[in-house]
Amino acid sequence: MTALSIPQVPTAATVGLHRRMARISDPAGMIRTVAIDHPDNYVALFDEDPSAVSFEEVVESKLEMIAELSQHATSVLVDPVWSFGQSIVTGALPGDVGVISGIEDLYYSPATSRVGFDTELRLREGWDPPKLSALGADAAKLVVFHREDGAAADIARQHDVVSQVARECHAVGLPLIVEPLWFPVAGEDLEDPAVREARRRSVLSSAGSFHDDGADVMKVEFPVLDLTDLDACHAACAALDAAVDGPWVLLSAGVTFEGFRTQVDVAADHGCSGFMAGRAIWGDAVGRLAPQDRASGAALAARRLDELAELLEGRGAPAWTPVPMAEAATVVGESWYRSFGASGD
Repeated sequence: MTALSIPQVPTAATVGLHRRMARISDPAGMIRTVAIDHPDNYVALFDEDPSAVSFEEVVESKLEMIAELSQHATSVLVDPVWSFGQSIVTGALPGDVGVISGIEDLYYSPATSRVGFDTELRLREGWDPPKLSALGADAAKLVVFHREDGAAADIARQHDVVSQVARECHAVGLPLIVEPLWFPVAGEDLEDPAVREARRRSVLSSAGSFHDDGADVMKVEFPVLDLTDLDACHAACAALDAAVDGPWVLLSAGVTFEGFRTQVDVAADHGCSGFMAGRAIWGDAVGRLAPQDRASGAALAARRLDELAELLEGRGAPAWTPVPMAEAATVVGESWYRSFGASGD
């Protein structure tokens, strides 16, 4: 077990940020997030024609999932349209479960994009870190479609945006989770070993570079696609951990639960701090299903979350490490509250 990741250690200047890190993780510092922030692609699970799906239908579905699965997770990743406010006002999201929301604006374009969305980085208007903080969010998440071999100007802009968002988050004590997503371009075949290697390199480099821009947690894709080559899987996760000078968690990226379980099992040997997973967990419970099928799908999703929690127990690396009680008076002095925030802390 390598567990090379360097966890965050609180200081007097990060009391608020680490209070929120504690709310999205378990007592061991592991993050176990169920992601249900999917936008139009979630709606498409009900009908190929999004206009045939009502706002109320999507809200009801997301609330059902949140009410059931929040009991088996440390935090829930929700969207501002169908689930953030609704889950709070209904109590579907308990007060002792962390709440995270994405601040990116994704343009759904399945007909023209191989990943289903326009890959340009956009921030959602009217949904910024100060607003999330005021509404009680525990972290902000930002998706960045990124290729290390992309246009230099595009890459520079992405890093500029991430750096600015990190500053805005930290000004209000909000942790930032950055999610770089590699994407294929025209003519690339994911069965081509050269394309797979380019993807692996990009996943590793983006995890390190965006963390260095100020991200508190990196939400990353599994670096390799062939899960039958476990030696390559372990080597890639060791390289990923070495590339990130801080905590990282796995996203499920549409793989099956069995595949995601294998990914988490491997990553736990190499400093992974948990997961933020969506369809691999709840994919069997969403859509125009009979009530009993929705209920059985939700129960299966809950069992999957519990299975992953067991898999992580005693493994991986914590996303943050509390200060020992004997050092508390040194780290947080008697007048810290007077100067807190005076210089942007």
